[in-house]
Amino acid sequence: MRLSLELPSNFAFDAVVRSHGWYDLPPFAYDAAAGVLTTVLAGAGPVSFAAREGRLEVSARKGSRRALERMARRVFSLDVDLSPFAAMLAGEPDLFRALERGGGRMLRAPTLFEDAVKMLLTTNCSWAATRGMVVRLVALAGDGGAFPDAAAIARLSPRALRDRVRCGYRAGALSKLARRVASGRLELDAWERPETAAADVRAAIVAEHGFGPYAAEGLLRILGRHEFLAIDSWVRKKFRRLHPGPAKTVDRAIARRFARFGVYRGLALWLELTRDWHEGGGSDDD
Repeated sequence: MRLSLELPSNFAFDAVVRSHGWYDLPPFAYDAAAGVLTTVLAGAGPVSFAAREGRLEVSARKGSRRALERMARRVFSLDVDLSPFAAMLAGEPDLFRALERGGGRMLRAPTLFEDAVKMLLTTNCSWAATRGMVVRLVALAGDGGAFPDAAAIARLSPRALRDRVRCGYRAGALSKLARRVASGRLELDAWERPETAAADVRAAIVAEHGFGPYAAEGLLRILGRHEFLAIDSWVRKKFRRLHPGPAKTVDRAIARRFARFGVYRGLALWLELTRDWHEGGGSDDD
């Protein structure tokens, strides 16, 4: 099965793939030299993505064209409209350049459940620890290397998750999330409805066990909702590296710096902090 989708004029494959760390977490794998991102879908096997002459080329062993297109559009945030944000960038040449080179769209997993679980596993730990937990979760419960769905994780006890995934206190939250989604008591689709206010989506995410403000706002960023700043220790440290000042005032300084971008304040912050990732400086995750 092959699919070819027209890409927006301001789309850059590498900038979207490396918009944040998901490309480094299985079942994603990224061959930067070849310009190919792959993942694995349960029941469908490997899926590959590449950009060629203004089009997104998608290859899969099986599956319907409609489902494959829907998944590809989600993974690369193809339906996100960045033109209102672009109109705000007068006097911000660095941010404008970041947008012009294809920044602004966030890499997403094929499903919101995968995004939510991965976000949960980023809380209060290093990136290496997050990656280790995801690797072990996929090995334990994934179907043929795919990311496990809610039902597969729900079949595991919190103790099994804690001992075999080694996700510590997150085991209870992960188990509860999976059971609520698998039973239908939690409909994750509600978190993606554009007509729902971002503040209401944030409140719904924070209401889930294990999801604090950072996890909720980080997940909203991946969903293309940038009303919030998703401030954590890495954001504070990187911002102060770019804008020296007292550590105790960093949150207020961030809020002031990006207030004028309104509902895009979180995107403006993210593009500024990750600019060196795409200008030859590499990504720093310390």
